[in-house]
Amino acid sequence: MTEKNDKKKIISLVVLCVSIVALTTSLTYAYFVSQVGTNDQEKITIKSGDLALTFRDNDETVENTEGTWNFGDSIEKELVIENTGTKDAYAKISWDNLINTYLAESLAYTLEEKSDESGAVWKPVGTVSANVPRSESASIQPLADHLLVPAGHTYTYRVRITFEHLEDIDQTADLNAKFITKFILEQGKPDVSLLELIENVKTVAPNFASPATTDETADGLFSMEDDYGTSYYFRGTAPNNYIKFGRNVNGQDMWWRIVRINGDGTIRMQYDGAGTSGSNTYTRGFALSNQIWTEYKTDAKYAGWMFGGANGSASTSKEQAQRNETDLPLKTKVDEWYKENIVDTGYHSYVADSIFCNDRSSSGAGYGKNVTAYGFYSKNAQLTFERVTPQFTCPQENDKFTVEETSGGNGALTYPVGLITSAEIVAAGSGNYKTQNNSYYLNKEEPYYSLSPCNFSGFDLSVFAENGMFRGYNTGAGYTASVAPVINLKAKYLDKLHGKGTIDNPYFLRNY
Repeated sequence: MTEKNDKKKIISLVVLCVSIVALTTSLTYAYFVSQVGTNDQEKITIKSGDLALTFRDNDETVENTEGTWNFGDSIEKELVIENTGTKDAYAKISWDNLINTYLAESLAYTLEEKSDESGAVWKPVGTVSANVPRSESASIQPLADHLLVPAGHTYTYRVRITFEHLEDIDQTADLNAKFITKFILEQGKPDVSLLELIENVKTVAPNFASPATTDETADGLFSMEDDYGTSYYFRGTAPNNYIKFGRNVNGQDMWWRIVRINGDGTIRMQYDGAGTSGSNTYTRGFALSNQIWTEYKTDAKYAGWMFGGANGSASTSKEQAQRNETDLPLKTKVDEWYKENIVDTGYHSYVADSIFCNDRSSSGAGYGKNVTAYGFYSKNAQLTFERVTPQFTCPQENDKFTVEETSGGNGALTYPVGLITSAEIVAAGSGNYKTQNNSYYLNKEEPYYSLSPCNFSGFDLSVFAENGMFRGYNTGAGYTASVAPVINLKAKYLDKLHGKGTIDNPYFLRNY
């Protein structure tokens, strides 16, 4: 296009928008190409069993037959979906009778939504494409699927179409292009990619003695019993376990990696970093850096996430050492982070109270200055850190940390947050004692704490830590590591996750 950087070209645009479309179990719609308002007499609702959605325009103007656009100009259309049924429903919005002869990237579009719960707050919604699809003849093309509308709620969707100025592309052909469309509604479906992975369970256990350097769960997850039932876990590079949940105190989206689906259906995930709200990019990192486990290192009791007696006092028995009375200093820091970034930002109600295993089962006395080997380390892994088969069940009832006893644990926690365990590190595919695995998803390239104690030598304590290797890490004063908190989403959200789990299309909950 000549002199396109010096002046804008005016393009004619024709947009015809549907006024009313109603949903049944199959595609059903009716529309008026005229001015339609929002009063109840101009709505149509067709019911089928407990499914009842109404689709209507929310604008009084539905035609723009003589509009002209300059580069950068946009047109908006608001559509409303109301669920008057008794069950949550999924909807799919499509372009109908679409004719679009503009260049492939000339017409970009976005979709946003707001609900009767969120008020005036618009939130971005994932769409099939970033550009209006080209169509030489009238056709139906998908705009967005997997739109969850809970029973009894109303959602408003705003489609914004923008005429883009394409750098270094001749847009002369757009001068005589045509764009005509209406919108229709179909019954949608949940984005079930995570559920499909669970259904495709691996029947042969992985080789835990070898690092997992590839995506070993690309087409299905491995399973293992935990304290609630059957757990399903990711292993290897896992490019499909990204999830975006919550916004931190700075307003940034928080990113996580799904570790496993617990036996009770809750979703266990580890913090992985934060990024600009609304974008699918983030900086990988930790919630806390340069942290010590405890400044006290001369007593076996500090293997606990909580312990008996005050900081600095000696323990005199295993029972007293493992009495959950006093928070480990690091636990206090993690609780503070959780309150500030989850509770105070309004996301606490989404988090489940599930067991975090601080495995203090041991082959030694487990108190005072007595040499003690704990959990994983005591099971044939001593000295060589030989890889043994991990287990997700927690050997001691007292080590099952939960907020409430009714959640199957000890009821000692203040908040439902913990750390990764040594069993989860090995199940995910870590490197061996002397060989770092740079490929698998839990490797963050620097040490961070697990919740699993390793051994107490009589004067020093170590816990299993993660930086691509399965190995112990000293915890006393002078040694620091980072912290990646672990939380569990409630089971009821398992079938409400949208996205594909990839970094450019992560899992997310739409309605928060």
